[in-house]
Amino acid sequence: MARARRAVLPALAREAVPALLAAGRIEQAAATLAALRPAELAAGRFRLLRARVLLAQGGPRAAREIFDEGFEIADLREGDEAIGDTWYAIGERIVAGDGPVTEDVAARARREHPLPERYECRMRPVRG
Repeated sequence: MARARRAVLPALAREAVPALLAAGRIEQAAATLAALRPAELAAGRFRLLRARVLLAQGGPRAAREIFDEGFEIADLREGDEAIGDTWYAIGERIVAGDGPVTEDVAARARREHPLPERYECRMRPVRG
């Protein structure tokens, strides 16, 4: 039984972490990731989720480090914008510091922190 639970934990975490973050349950999202094995956490999908958790915890630079180290999500659907959305949210928080993310801050973040080509998988034109 424990082995079966262990086998489904990554799939559950993949679904639960974004839902927990959306509900503002940041520490529960972090705990869910912490329950995974190191080999599971090394997968690109979980590296992206880790970056999202770090950002939600107030660590945009730590989240950025995950992107700078690089990762690939093998099963990412074409047009999925989770990577770009997370990247830009990190840049906005870095530019804004403790202040609000205004339209000016968002525009500046896009100029100063353009999405690296390796993470570009949008299926629509890039906003300016």
